[in-house]
Amino acid sequence: MNFQLSPEQKELVAHARAFAQAEIAPYAAQWDAEEHIPRAQIQKYADVGWFGMTLPAEYGGGGYSALDAILVIEEVARHCGVSARIIVDHNFGAVGTILNFGTEEQRRRVLPAICRGEKLMSIGMTEPEAGSALTDLRTSAREEGDFYRLNGRKHWITGAGEREYTLVYARFGDVPGPKGIGAILVEQGMPGFTPGPRIPSLGVRGVREGELWFDDARVPRKNLVVPPGSAFRQLMSAYNGQRVGASAVALGLAQGAFDYALAYADERRQFGKRITDFQAIQFKLADMAMELDAARLLIYRAAANAKATITDRYESSVAKIFASEMAIRVTSGAIQLMGAEGYGRHHPVERMYRDARAFTLAGGSAEIQRLGVATRILGRPLPQSG
Repeated sequence: MNFQLSPEQKELVAHARAFAQAEIAPYAAQWDAEEHIPRAQIQKYADVGWFGMTLPAEYGGGGYSALDAILVIEEVARHCGVSARIIVDHNFGAVGTILNFGTEEQRRRVLPAICRGEKLMSIGMTEPEAGSALTDLRTSAREEGDFYRLNGRKHWITGAGEREYTLVYARFGDVPGPKGIGAILVEQGMPGFTPGPRIPSLGVRGVREGELWFDDARVPRKNLVVPPGSAFRQLMSAYNGQRVGASAVALGLAQGAFDYALAYADERRQFGKRITDFQAIQFKLADMAMELDAARLLIYRAAANAKATITDRYESSVAKIFASEMAIRVTSGAIQLMGAEGYGRHHPVERMYRDARAFTLAGGSAEIQRLGVATRILGRPLPQSG
């Protein structure tokens, strides 16, 4: 077991750090205030090779490991959670689902365009009555010749209305429970497919959260990515990688806040001395550093063991629980250390705190992740999971 990054990974991190400091950090507050990140900025992430890092070269990808992508995501998140979140979406989740379970025609048609930044990808899972209880989803897909007709409403969809592709989880043929659920790729502009209103959020404001409406939306059969049957298990296994990516965003936000707080505390003088000379501050910094290291090791373990963007459920859940809850504690602690300076909206730590709050919820709540952990350690399904 080697805990050292390879020379190539160190170079990857150094490049990501330099790019983030020059091309992302100066604008992150503006994107937060305007609640929008320009498409030209997103294109830069594709141009630098951060979209499809985890995909094979034959589909336009970079051929990097999941861990390599996580290293980049963490560095970017130290300055901008929104940018890091977008990079996650174009390496894991829906992208990983198409890579691992889609048809060869879908891979060649969809993935190269994603890698080039020509098309952006969302995943349409959550509904008003189906969040944690995803198997209760009601969006329906009815077969009609060479097409499917989709009807329903999706809720809290990241990138809703701003992305060309959405991998929609739907119920096929009115089959109840997980066996009726499959995934179909819906493209912007298809008849009957309309983005609904934006949902204003506390943090991660530069990316749109909103609704998607399907009113007899007509989707070609060739866009069926994962048919119903045993599909639900496949869909969830592909989504585990998304959770590790989200964990890395939380880690990067916390690390960024810690870096600001440490620099501030070592310069701030009160009662005639630097506040880092006070033991209470030393202990607080030590606790924050330990939590960051622990989260990093859990995330790196899950990513290092990934197979083609798919990570182990237990390792993914443990990493996401710890990292997301740690990020709230550390960003909050950074504000407390900096006092009013950290609380002010002019300082990045305030934004990092708001952004970090998303990750115990998005991509599977901490409570649902704990249920998955308990299922693994007890070796049996639990009553509330079925």
